[in-house]
Amino acid sequence: MAPYFWFDPSSDEEVDGGGSQEGPRQQQSPWEFTAYSESVAEEHARRNTTSVDAKISRALQECPVPLPDPDVENEEDGEADGGPEEVAGDELATAHETRKQGKHNSENIAGGNTYGDTSGFFASSEGASFHANSFLELNLSRPLLRACEALGYHKPTPIQAACIPLALTGRDICGSAMTGSGKTAAFTLPILERLLFRPKRMLAIRVLVLTPTRELAVQVHSMIEKLAQFTDIRCCLVVGGLSTKVQEAALRSMPDIVVATPGRIIDHLRNSQSVGLEDLAVLILDEADRLLELGFSREINELIKLCPKRRQTMLFSATMTEEVDELVKLSLSKPIRLEADPSTKRPATLTEEVVRIRRLREVNQEAVLLALCSRTFTQKVIVFSGTKQAAHRLKIIFGLAGLKAAELHGNLTQAQRLDALELFRKQEVDFLLATDVAAR
Repeated sequence: MAPYFWFDPSSDEEVDGGGSQEGPRQQQSPWEFTAYSESVAEEHARRNTTSVDAKISRALQECPVPLPDPDVENEEDGEADGGPEEVAGDELATAHETRKQGKHNSENIAGGNTYGDTSGFFASSEGASFHANSFLELNLSRPLLRACEALGYHKPTPIQAACIPLALTGRDICGSAMTGSGKTAAFTLPILERLLFRPKRMLAIRVLVLTPTRELAVQVHSMIEKLAQFTDIRCCLVVGGLSTKVQEAALRSMPDIVVATPGRIIDHLRNSQSVGLEDLAVLILDEADRLLELGFSREINELIKLCPKRRQTMLFSATMTEEVDELVKLSLSKPIRLEADPSTKRPATLTEEVVRIRRLREVNQEAVLLALCSRTFTQKVIVFSGTKQAAHRLKIIFGLAGLKAAELHGNLTQAQRLDALELFRKQEVDFLLATDVAAR
């Protein structure tokens, strides 16, 4: 079979998992994390270990930590003269003032045009439209439109409106989009649309999606599964930390789409028989700058050599560095440059704040952070720390202070990392204490 695939006649068949249901449909979430590994409780039972939360609960029972009453504390703030409480109060006042100023500035910036001129960097994207009123305008099949409706997607984002029509034509694309701009659906919907017309009698791996981290791979795989729920398209997840034998069996079944981290997919291609990329039609490099930052340059170059030359390649990167530029020249052919929402423009919904800590008070950083999280930012908060040890220390401090928090860093097992994401997604914890593994 040729490296690319020919399309079968048009078909809009829908694969429905159940009977027709009447009444309003509940909106689905695109992210599911707990289905990818055993539960943390099962893992602790199997390893005969104790969780950090259990240790914190035991410590609180043995030596209770008196927690201050916020109402009483606020009254004492006005009477206190000097000391840590005064410093924390000053910093919180600064935060509130900055927050108001940030909202005002964001409204002003939203009306201005801060897009940079990148016309000479890549091929012109003239003719690409960054606006669409609905997904119906993007010529998608009914199963995909139905999935978008189930997920609550009604109007395409700028990167989706620009990328989907061009990707459907088979053009190579180099896109820049901020985290949360909808770029996962921007490349998922066109590849699913193409796969609806694949030759179904010939099983093959036709799409490979490379991501820099396991957590991002899980998110992308979950999104693809949700968007493909009304089709017969199969997707496989290949990342470290999960069962190698299960992944090898899944690859041998020839799924249509493989979402992987570079190291693990290279391992399978080297050591597993009957697993190859000779029929690959689409290669997607997600977060390319992060892939190179984490040292995957050699693996990516090897994978590109294993892929057929006649393929479609889509590369997405938040920043364009010299290394990313070299990767673009190596992997893409006459790409179209799409920059729907460049990083130079701040979204109107984003509020930027700075809390200044005096030089003599730098030892109180954790105390100030705890005060901010106790009084001002109390829900849906992600705290980034510079090291894994710092994130773990904050987990203990927050737990002893009675705050619901989960930690996410490289010292945790894959089950623990996915469980932390799921707890934060379901809002069972208010704080996610993470390293840069959760940056995107």
